[in-house]
Amino acid sequence: MGWRVGLALVLALLSFLLTGFPNASAAPFELSYDDGGHNYGWSDFYPNGAAVRFSPPSQSWRITAVKIYAACILRGPSSLFYVQIWDAGLNTVYSEPLVFNRVFRNATLDWYTIAVPNVVVKGVFHVVIVPMFTLDGPQLWLSVDNDHPIANESLIVDVDKHVPLVSLNASSERPGDFMIRVVGEPTETLPELKLASVEFNEKETIMVFSYPGEIRSLGARLVRVNGDSVECNASRVAGGLTVRVGETGFLNVYVETPGGEVVGTGVRINASLRMLYQALYANYTALKQSSDWSVRRLETLAGENEELRAQVRDSSRANSVLQNQVWTLMGNLTLKEQTIAGLNSTVERLQAENTALLTLLAAAIGIAVAQAVKRRRPGK
Repeated sequence: MGWRVGLALVLALLSFLLTGFPNASAAPFELSYDDGGHNYGWSDFYPNGAAVRFSPPSQSWRITAVKIYAACILRGPSSLFYVQIWDAGLNTVYSEPLVFNRVFRNATLDWYTIAVPNVVVKGVFHVVIVPMFTLDGPQLWLSVDNDHPIANESLIVDVDKHVPLVSLNASSERPGDFMIRVVGEPTETLPELKLASVEFNEKETIMVFSYPGEIRSLGARLVRVNGDSVECNASRVAGGLTVRVGETGFLNVYVETPGGEVVGTGVRINASLRMLYQALYANYTALKQSSDWSVRRLETLAGENEELRAQVRDSSRANSVLQNQVWTLMGNLTLKEQTIAGLNSTVERLQAENTALLTLLAAAIGIAVAQAVKRRRPGK
């Protein structure tokens, strides 16, 4: 088993020494850990998968095929299993759903080669097979070689959460090497496909991925939490691509270069983020409605305030006119009072004169009466 990896490394080193920097014309060869003899089979329900970690003999490696030693019982309706490539950080670089009956012969244990479209990886990578085991449908069994020495590079992983579950290393309960091999060759280093920004709205998540190199084609596929896959809306933008996703799951994004190489990446679309966004958006909507009502109320109050100011200004002007009229009336009243006072003085003077005249008249009348009386007494 170990001699195969060693031989591959020797061949790669010889290729470097003879040809210099690796290029696209280098002959593809296999990387493997098993010795070709299987000991038992393994399968499991989604989201569990079998993963093998590889360290290629060059920093940039182009994967052209994956080989698995397996048997598949074909029954029930046609369904899918997955072949995936993960990077050293367990992030998806490539994911492809495949139909069982287009790859396997029924109940036949053998080597099966699955073509991979020139997926370029950097450094350590993982090949992951997701058997999608069912009780009433196709059942894919992957072979395990448990002859020593054990390479300690095989894992059982959760492909939904992208975490390792069990290591089949030499100290585990069931040590072994999954009989999964990879065919590839050294290649030139390509730019990385990176997530640049994420936005949310009520219906979808909008992600922008940057890629500084030339792009011949692009695509995106979402693996739902139940294992189903769906193509997503991907469009080219300056310096990369935009992907719109309306569901949750694990998103696989790829670009194809003019030379036919595929560069990919993966990102989880989390339901909690969308729920948080929806809650925040609902709060924002409520606050905006309240704010709009407050603005309308302020506008109404401002109008009413302006009307009151106008009334106050009109009242001030009316009060000013009325005050002038009052001052005029008070001036007139003062003149009238002075006139009345003069008239009262005249009346008092006339009354005194009348009293004096009355007194004189009374005296005159008394004198006249006395004289008349005297004339009526002739005998005296």
